[in-house]
Amino acid sequence: MISRVVLLAGHTVRSRAYAQALAAAGIELAAVVIYGLPVAPAAVCTAANARSSVALPDPTISLDETCARARWPVHHLPEGDLDAPALQALLAAQRPSLVIFSGYAGQIVGSRLLGMGTPFLHVHPGWLPDYRGSTTVYYSILEQHGCAASAFLLEKGIDTGPVLMRRRYPLPSLGMDVDGLYDPAIRADLLIRVLHDMRAAAAQAQPQDMHAGHTYFVIHPVLKHLALLSLPVDGTPPDAVRREQDPHSSGVAA
Repeated sequence: MISRVVLLAGHTVRSRAYAQALAAAGIELAAVVIYGLPVAPAAVCTAANARSSVALPDPTISLDETCARARWPVHHLPEGDLDAPALQALLAAQRPSLVIFSGYAGQIVGSRLLGMGTPFLHVHPGWLPDYRGSTTVYYSILEQHGCAASAFLLEKGIDTGPVLMRRRYPLPSLGMDVDGLYDPAIRADLLIRVLHDMRAAAAQAQPQDMHAGHTYFVIHPVLKHLALLSLPVDGTPPDAVRREQDPHSSGVAA
């Protein structure tokens, strides 16, 4: 049972997506810790007729604005370093039973924060353990003709912690901004689902097979372009996504 949930968030579209989804779902946060200096969000380029199977975030709504509307306590820390002692002290002061991690690209939660003894929940845009790394969404599109997300508890390895839930998602339609909208959207969708299970004590973490899967950190621009061009004009209907029997999967998004 989780009682005090804290969102550790960088200034990213994913953090905005998480906050908007949490607020819409009526999930109370004990605190939101926003670290690093504010940056202007990257421009989102999505065709007007592009479709999505999940609710998309509004990247123009700031993280602070969503927190204010939800009346969550907010703490700002200018340091963008996850190993900063001030960040550990600030998090510890919140007495969290769970930390939702939504950091900056390329950052890894190190031993300083993991040593607090508090579970850190991360949502990865890939089906673990098959797809680890930072470019999994594009390799999933090319190889699986679909997308996926996995919620797991962080440990020292990269994308190696025990999995709480996995879910497959249909492809977005042609013209969708995958990085700026669809990736944050499917992660936010799974985040809400796994939090509901955790609050009901229904989520059970299962260790990954460390000998399975591949890690994808780099994708050639041509392959990324081909992945985007392969997206269907009208989107993929949910029943067109290949299903797998999996104890951590809640199926295909409707």
